[in-house]
Amino acid sequence: MNPPSPWKTPNEVMLLHKLKKRKKALQERMRHPSSSVAEEASSQQPINLDFSRILNGDKRKNPFSKNNSEQNKKVKLQSAPVDESNDHTLFALLKLPAKTEKPPQDVDTEKLSTFSNLLQKFTAEHTVVTKVKENKYKHLTIDWALKTKLRLMSTKPFPWTSKLKASEEASGITGFVRCLDTTSSSLDTSPRARFHQTCLYWQHPHLPWVSLYPRSSGRVAATSFMATNEEVKRGLMTEWTESFRSLFQLVRALHCPYFYVLSNTFSVLFIASGVCGAAEPRALVAPTTRGLRHALRQEDVEFTMPLRPENKKKLNTSDEERGKNSSFDSCYDTMDDGRTNDQNCSGDEDDPDEFLSQMGLETAELRKINNAQARVSHTAESSVDRSAESLVVVSGADAQALFNFLLNCKSLVAGSGPLAGVPPTLLAPTAFHGGTLQALKVKENIINSENNRYYSIELRGPILPTTVHTLFNVLKNSTTSQFSATFAHLQPTLAFTWAASKLAEESSKDNEQNQFTKAFNKENLSDCGISDEMLQLFCSSDPGSIKSVDSVKYNSEDDTYTW
Repeated sequence: MNPPSPWKTPNEVMLLHKLKKRKKALQERMRHPSSSVAEEASSQQPINLDFSRILNGDKRKNPFSKNNSEQNKKVKLQSAPVDESNDHTLFALLKLPAKTEKPPQDVDTEKLSTFSNLLQKFTAEHTVVTKVKENKYKHLTIDWALKTKLRLMSTKPFPWTSKLKASEEASGITGFVRCLDTTSSSLDTSPRARFHQTCLYWQHPHLPWVSLYPRSSGRVAATSFMATNEEVKRGLMTEWTESFRSLFQLVRALHCPYFYVLSNTFSVLFIASGVCGAAEPRALVAPTTRGLRHALRQEDVEFTMPLRPENKKKLNTSDEERGKNSSFDSCYDTMDDGRTNDQNCSGDEDDPDEFLSQMGLETAELRKINNAQARVSHTAESSVDRSAESLVVVSGADAQALFNFLLNCKSLVAGSGPLAGVPPTLLAPTAFHGGTLQALKVKENIINSENNRYYSIELRGPILPTTVHTLFNVLKNSTTSQFSATFAHLQPTLAFTWAASKLAEESSKDNEQNQFTKAFNKENLSDCGISDEMLQLFCSSDPGSIKSVDSVKYNSEDDTYTW
């Protein structure tokens, strides 16, 4: 016979629960017999219904309604005056200042023009303490970041129409190609011709069926025939090499102030000597990766990283010196141990791993130490990859080494994908070998808002730094009203402006040299294709003149800019 199971079924559990409940009720009845009898009597009392009240039409009282007397009490309590004199006793005991009513404060209605202050208007205690004063500038800032879109807005129509006359289009193209000032030449000086001149730029390569700016593979169609046709890729690369060499020689000869190289993974800005107070040509590369920087070191291309934090700079420098001067470190180790030996400090010294193995460390332990050290240095080096802090600056003779590196860099051209076999995009404000003359796309709009009419012009394409300055000069000379401009930047190129401002700040410390070379820089760059007024600004080493802005407003009354 099987022993009884210790587990119980649900029915057995519920039966035990009912038994316990009856037992508790019985015990309670034995303790208070009188109350239990009264409860039974009240439970057995019949319910009396007053049918006469129902028949007479009297309204029966709702048993769920609140008592009116209780509501009246609450109203009396709320409406009763509060003795404010008693409140001060609590503050006096706690030695706190008594509550005082704040006088009504005036609101600066002029300051309520911004969105944040309009929100403050509806707060309980609103006040505008200070009034923000907008800084006004006589000159527009230099922004080395490329723009993808520029929008102009004004209360009056702009001097531009989508359909140009033959003379206006011809004068604009001639003035841009020959780098002429249309105001002092025999060309058409109408605002439309000058506006069309500012919308032109040089580009290579130009493939009508592929969008090469910005270099985004998600916005272009697949080019499968180029990925498989080696002759097409070889021909494109040969032409691109000639165009790249032509642009670099123009920058070295001071006939071109700058140009851009846009690849799929990084962008390069080449600047001629004299621009922004630089004594020698410079090249800015952003963003970079650890692999690209390692390849530059292998090619003996020296560079600096001005945007990198100081703590990361020190860590990176110590790692590089440890890798380059391992023999010097081993020599110091032997000196610390009291084992000074001239042979250890010579060029034919032993391997540091061999020295540590002689100290008693096993090969497996040495391998672990080396792997941990390599992992730490790799993490520190890769912490800034693909960010603005990874920007590198190459100056002087190393710019030539960077040029040779880019000519032979195989990763400069994608091997697969929509842009397979397409070389990087070259953009410049002056003509060069193989360059294609292109124009920005212009779109006009009229915006009606609150019974006000605004005229808008939108420019799309690679908007260069000199394009912005030339456009503003044309607009402020051809219109008498105020206008504003908003920009959409190409995000990877924003680091160019930040780095240029920091480099200008470092070079401006030598005031004597800047004053001595500024006149020569302007004279040497007189044939670079930009006007004298703009050249005066671009040759300045003032770090305050280099800044990235999202919007600019021009005031025609005092001829100033605000941003």
